[in-house]
Amino acid sequence: MMASYGDTSDMIYFADLMEDIEKVIMHHIHDQQYTSALDTLRKRRSPELFYKYTPTLMKYIPRNTVEVLEQFGRSLDPKRLLPSFIHCKTLDQKEQALRYLQFVVFSTKCKDEAIHNFLLSLVVQQDDEGLLLDFLDKTDANVDRKYALRLCSEHRKWKACCYIYTKMGLYEEAVKLALTKLGNVHEAEKTAVEAQSYCSLEQQEMIKKLWLMIARHVVEEEKDIKRVMDVINRAEEVLKIEDILPFFNDFFYIDDFKDAICKSLEIYNQNINQLNDDMKDATDSAERIHNDISNLKRKNCVVESSKNCYLCDIPLLTRSFYVFPCSHMFTLPVSLRKSPGIFPRGRQRKFLKFTKCY
Repeated sequence: MMASYGDTSDMIYFADLMEDIEKVIMHHIHDQQYTSALDTLRKRRSPELFYKYTPTLMKYIPRNTVEVLEQFGRSLDPKRLLPSFIHCKTLDQKEQALRYLQFVVFSTKCKDEAIHNFLLSLVVQQDDEGLLLDFLDKTDANVDRKYALRLCSEHRKWKACCYIYTKMGLYEEAVKLALTKLGNVHEAEKTAVEAQSYCSLEQQEMIKKLWLMIARHVVEEEKDIKRVMDVINRAEEVLKIEDILPFFNDFFYIDDFKDAICKSLEIYNQNINQLNDDMKDATDSAERIHNDISNLKRKNCVVESSKNCYLCDIPLLTRSFYVFPCSHMFTLPVSLRKSPGIFPRGRQRKFLKFTKCY
């Protein structure tokens, strides 16, 4: 009734007494008194009212709204405030949304993936790609990498794409992107070095492929011989001079490669000598084994009448017995009982079959 008579001040006073805060806020918003509406929200500290009216306040007074939101800290659920930031259009609105979400992520330590992903969508729009790389480095565990890769690709943030590919273990894609989109050999080398430190020995072929991609780019695009040698040296013996020779044309001067080629030939010569030594050792070892086998066939043993079984201590000559090449002697019953522990399963069957013949 007060509102219908235009008694605004008394209406607000009465609504405040009745704790009808929503009516007070709606009145301030209707009269475009957004600061008063925000002040009423701040005093009453009702999270539900914040979730309801923050979208409107962000539209008109984004800076003041974010300041109040930061004062409430963890008492507000940032996920329920996301609709307030999704519809931000102006530069000021986006900057304040970015400010609040950075506060939520880095100050209140929010781990929610939806918050991190939305913050990423704001950071990726910044001109400074260093901010994006710093954000990805700090929040990598809480960001959807596939979503991040799509966003960075849409905004042509190629360094960030290389970073994400590397974190996903897609090193070939990272190196290829660094060479084709960035034209940055240093970035490609950094990716190859990281792959080299994390990959196992079984993945050496993949590591070599990365360095070959880099070397080929340097040969074909930069045509810088000294730079090619730097790539070979940085590859740490994964790459050799002969691996990159096919990338040069037939009339290319090899004067700059002379030392590297001579060094490579010396290494090959050392390897050949080592292989020859190994072959000689293997031949000598095989010959010694052959001689041992031949001597074993002619080996005999003299059993004295006083000898007893090594296990049951019964005189050997009183019954059937076996003498082993190691000079151990056992009676037949003991040999049968102990064969499971003496022989492996295959030899045990062979031994029992042998004893049946006697």
